[in-house]
Amino acid sequence: MLQIVLRIKKILITLVAGLALAGCSGWKDFTIVHTPEIQQGNIVTPEMVAELKPGMSKRQVRFLLGTPLLVDIFHQERWDYLFTMKKRNESLEIKQFSLFFEDDTLISFQGDIEPAKDIESLRDKQEIVVSVPDYDGDKGIIERLLSAIGIDLDD
Repeated sequence: MLQIVLRIKKILITLVAGLALAGCSGWKDFTIVHTPEIQQGNIVTPEMVAELKPGMSKRQVRFLLGTPLLVDIFHQERWDYLFTMKKRNESLEIKQFSLFFEDDTLISFQGDIEPAKDIESLRDKQEIVVSVPDYDGDKGIIERLLSAIGIDLDD
């Protein structure tokens, strides 16, 4: 009789632990292992592409987009920017963007990223400067405790 009770207890503990672990991952995919998002490569945004202009130097392009992921030693006049994102339970997302140069000058570009349409309105937005006043409130807990025992931090 005692063995049956112990066996039932073990089964119940196993079921409760299994349900608790399954609850941590969500019911959608019912996996116990955490799978992080994996992001690799260069992030090239539509706003960045809109800033590209034929005639820019390689140095200007590198300043704008960052160092390219791929520069083929046999084709120095082509830069490739690749970006991959693997989200949990989704297929791998791959974006590619290539730039073509002639004598250190950008002549064309192509890829999966289209330039932003309304880049001028983004450029024309003015910055809003907010001044934040100094804090003149009460002392915090530690400062009050220290001043209660005779230590004043304001000195």
